[in-house]
Amino acid sequence: MSRKEEILHQIDDVPSLPTVVIELWEYLRDPEADFDMMARIIEYDPGLTANVLQLANSPYFRWQGAIASVKDAIMRLGSRRIFQMVLCMSAAPLVRKPIKGYVLEPSRFWQHSVACAIGAEKFAEQKNLPEVGEAFTAGLLHDIGMIVLGTFVEADDAEIRNLIQEDKLPFHVAEKVVLGIDHAEVAGELLTRWQLPESIAAAARFHHRPADTAATHEQIVDLVHMADALCLEISSGLGDDSLHCQLHEESARRLGLTPAVAKAALADVVEAFEAVRELFAPGMASTPTAPR
Repeated sequence: MSRKEEILHQIDDVPSLPTVVIELWEYLRDPEADFDMMARIIEYDPGLTANVLQLANSPYFRWQGAIASVKDAIMRLGSRRIFQMVLCMSAAPLVRKPIKGYVLEPSRFWQHSVACAIGAEKFAEQKNLPEVGEAFTAGLLHDIGMIVLGTFVEADDAEIRNLIQEDKLPFHVAEKVVLGIDHAEVAGELLTRWQLPESIAAAARFHHRPADTAATHEQIVDLVHMADALCLEISSGLGDDSLHCQLHEESARRLGLTPAVAKAALADVVEAFEAVRELFAPGMASTPTAPR
């Protein structure tokens, strides 16, 4: 068995997202679904219900009066925002253990994932793109392949680091040279096996190389690539300089993201991230300052 085959086989050992996440995703795609149906899906899980209500009543959303039920939260915040809450809460346990190979604390990984999710969504909103509904999900999960690949990266750390230092290769390229696959490809495969939409899997698979994606997924890939690169640039990233990725100017051009638009969106990312940091992941490291 090749290293790549061994890595892909390891994906089967990663717990899937909870059933409630998949059910809510199907709900969002059903034009005949109503708020009562969505509320019932969440209310089957008392812990999740409590967390949704806690977040819905947080100062971040600035509502007058308490939100007392899941249906009330959905009506006030919208089904997309509620899904994002549930996704964050459900995905968090997958990354609470140290991630081997990347010299990476779980809090730093989760911090970057949430910042990238917010960033991708903000870019989509600023440009009025239809992918705004998927941008948050794709941004949150784009690096999930690291939890599978970390053990293999750790075993071949010296060879990977040598390629980075001697040949000046980006980390994900050195990964692929040594292991036959990189964390972005692993993430794409994992999300496909979780039965998430192919656009979200494509955003993970191609977030380091947006020029290689199919035209049908071009915008969602560009959104995640831009959010990933720019969040790393403002130090909300993973703490390892070798993980920083090169910004593809073609992605910025396709999205029409001028430096002024990007700067404004990133300032919003910093503000939004700070507001939800403790709610999504207590004890998470503080967010960086906004870019100047």
